Amino acid sequence: MSASPQQALHQSFLSIARYRYALYAAVLGGTCAIVYFSEAWRAPQRGDSVLGYTLGTIAAALVLFLMSYGIRRRTFRTRAGSTKRWLSMHVYMGMCALLIASLHSGLQLGYSVHTLAYALLALVVLSGCWGVYAYLRYPTLMLRERGDVSREVLLARIGACDEQALAIAAQSYPETLELVADAVRRTQLGGSVWAQLRGRDASMLMLAPVRAAGFSRLVSNRGQQALIAQLAKLQALSQDGDTQDALHELLRISGEKAVLVRRVQHDIRLQGLLQIWLHVHLPLSFAMLAALAVHVFSVLYYR
Repeated sequence: MSASPQQALHQSFLSIARYRYALYAAVLGGTCAIVYFSEAWRAPQRGDSVLGYTLGTIAAALVLFLMSYGIRRRTFRTRAGSTKRWLSMHVYMGMCALLIASLHSGLQLGYSVHTLAYALLALVVLSGCWGVYAYLRYPTLMLRERGDVSREVLLARIGACDEQALAIAAQSYPETLELVADAVRRTQLGGSVWAQLRGRDASMLMLAPVRAAGFSRLVSNRGQQALIAQLAKLQALSQDGDTQDALHELLRISGEKAVLVRRVQHDIRLQGLLQIWLHVHLPLSFAMLAALAVHVFSVLYYR
């Protein structure tokens, strides 16, 4: 089975040039590992040995190369190479840099700036791996969830449902119009960053007793369930055929709106998951670069 166009678009940066950059990273990392373990067989290796300095220099050079990817993304000159090729190198060389940095340290870690630099590098690589997973998986899920239409189209359909529901409710009981208008007003899409990542429907509804004494109360209208339940009660109590037909149509519209709201909320959640990693990856990268500079300075100054 051939891959879909969306899958091919998002997977190409890993397999570009027939995994050439994965091979380069594997050769570099494998060579460093073979040399390290062949030397470690003779005598324990430390970061301040000749091999340790060599591996550290290679790892530092890879880190600087990885940081240059941000510059390349903002460079439009074709001679700099395609961004997909740079992204492919960025992914594979990032994992290679972590391997070589591990060999450089000899896994002799402690409470020092050297360990901090290594830990930050590990976090940067791990967050980058999450970013790769996100860009491979979530765009396809977003297209599937939206039904190959944009979020703007889904929002327009929700707006059309609201307008249609208000027009029908205006021809029914005043309490029905008030109920539908309140549901429209309290429907929530998006919200805070945490709300977007949770992807939960935080819609509310001011629920009044149906033709009985009592107090109104604010309840959850997740999935338009409270609205649908209240409309069903009004329909059961109604004796007028036209009103029952209107309430039946309102129930249908409310169900359609609930589906659309769920699709938009899921789309917002997936987009949040797709983007949130970048707000972690970039600060970690600059913190790692600063720790690396301190690490290199301290090694050269105090050796």
